[in-house]
Amino acid sequence: MNVEELKQQAEERVEAERQKRIDAAKAAVAAPGTENCIDCGDAIPADRRIAAPWAKRCIECQEFYEAERLAK
Repeated sequence: MNVEELKQQAEERVEAERQKRIDAAKAAVAAPGTENCIDCGDAIPADRRIAAPWAKRCIECQEFYEAERLAK
């Protein structure tokens, strides 16, 4: 394999990964949220649902969820 072929393969891998991330972001945005938090069951405030229509947790539970993920 020559340098040009290696370069082309690397560029294709980078582009495939980029497209994968774009698709995941689009799916996350398109995914419907919910009116009630999946963790505590409390209502998700309307302003949060408007700002983040994909939200599945209230702000408090989302912050706890993210802190737990970072702690791992």
